[in-house]
Parts: sequence; structure tokens; C-alpha cells
Amino acid sequence: MVSAAATAAALWLYVSHGRRPHRAEPVPIQDGRTIDFSSGSPAVKEDPASRAKMDAALKDMDEAAKTVTFPAEPTPTPTR
Repeated sequence: MVSAAATAAALWLYVSHGRRPHRAEPVPIQDGRTIDFSSGSPAVKEDPASRAKMDAALKDMDEAAKTVTFPAEPTPTPTR
């Protein structure tokens, strides 16, 4: 009896809330800006501190990528 009541309550909650969109509107990516989700919805922001962090991270990634190489795959030999 208790499980039936719990199931009925869960179904009622599911149906009574209706269909709400679960996805926010897409936010276009803009060079040099950040997308802040702290308010619960996306907001494009630009401030000097974030810009400095992004520039430093980009510099670090470029420096790390200088030494990365990928060997070429050997040319396959035809078989008959």
C-alpha cells in the first residue's frame, strides 16, 4: 500500500509540473569573452582579469604544443 501511494505521488508530481524546457538558449562564442553560468543562465562577459587568464592559458598551450609531433603512418604495401 505504501509503495503504491509513493508511486502515485511521484507520478502526480511528474505530470503536474508539465513540460518545461531543460535547455537554455544557445550562446554564441565570442573571441576574448567568457560565458558565465553562475546566475543559472548564460551571460557573455568581458573583463580584464578573465582576458589575462585566457591569454596566459593560450600561451601555455602554444608552448606545450611546440614539442608535440605525430609520426607519419608507413605507406601500406600493396598485396596481391
